[in-house]
Amino acid sequence: MAKIYKVRRTSTLALRRRRDRLLHLMTPPPDLLRASFVERFTTCGKSNCRCARGQRHGPFFYLTSSLAPGHILKFLLKTPDQQAAAAHGVAAYQEHWERLEELSQINAELLRRGEQLIRD
Repeated sequence: MAKIYKVRRTSTLALRRRRDRLLHLMTPPPDLLRASFVERFTTCGKSNCRCARGQRHGPFFYLTSSLAPGHILKFLLKTPDQQAAAAHGVAAYQEHWERLEELSQINAELLRRGEQLIRD
């Protein structure tokens, strides 16, 4: 869900300055991942296993991403290095997305005020 930024009560000059700062920060990081970092505990189905008594196996860490309707990429992150890289990449995507969202709201407000988005 998108965060609503307070753009209506901000001066046009302040909006333009914030927009310029956001554009300066918009270079996407190379480790960016549009995915979910998922922690799971599972059961194996064996009747005499500890998981049958409530103590599940895990944690197992997965990276999942919806590529298109009906096409999901999902794989197990086996090493702590993979897990850390995945968590960092997902967080980097979220930060980048939040900057894009704020930039979009600022641009919409500037248009509402009759301002041009691209200066001549």
